[in-house]
Amino acid sequence: MKKLTLTLLALLALTLTGCEAETKEQRDERYSYDIEVITYKGHDYIVLSATKWCNGITHDPDCPCHEKGDE
Repeated sequence: MKKLTLTLLALLALTLTGCEAETKEQRDERYSYDIEVITYKGHDYIVLSATKWCNGITHDPDCPCHEKGDE
């Protein structure tokens, strides 16, 4: 009986406290990232460094290799 009462009180406390809505600043911080261009073996790459989400890297479309016809 004590477990049931404790569980109900815990659920009631969670219900009364509720959840806070995410603010615009929190959303902006979550989706913010830094962009950096690096060169490796003659190719340029764009590196995205996110704060809380995944990071990414891609071959720069303005890489000089595209002018030479290299892949």
